[in-house]
Amino acid sequence: MARFLNYFESFEAALHSGDWDLVGSCLAENARYTVTGVPFACEVEGRAAILRAFRKSTAAFDATMDFRLLEIQSMTRLGPGRIRAELISGYGRNATGATTAPVSVEVQADERGIVELRDSYDQELTEPALLWIAMNLGDADPSYV
Repeated sequence: MARFLNYFESFEAALHSGDWDLVGSCLAENARYTVTGVPFACEVEGRAAILRAFRKSTAAFDATMDFRLLEIQSMTRLGPGRIRAELISGYGRNATGATTAPVSVEVQADERGIVELRDSYDQELTEPALLWIAMNLGDADPSYV
């Protein structure tokens, strides 16, 4: 759990500073990042590729927002080095308002760092937010690849 919290805090700091080195230090060299349940679903392999994907998505989506929320609601230990965190994500602009959606994050870590990171969106729960984004934030692109 501590490793995930360090990653989470490093990610949030990188959004403000533009320095993704601390995020990279949380990931194993051969880490895999997977996103499921949304139109921008993807699988990215390797630390360098994951950092490129994070930079792309946050520059074309997060950075275009006036409002951004990513809050941990709960964390559960699933086994040795494996946790699931339930988060609420929110985005918006002053001129159009904001929306939120839940996301479940599973993390597998070992002595090398985070080896697997999986963001899972429930399609039914996420659909209203995706529709709102499409209608109100057409210039924003959350895709990673």
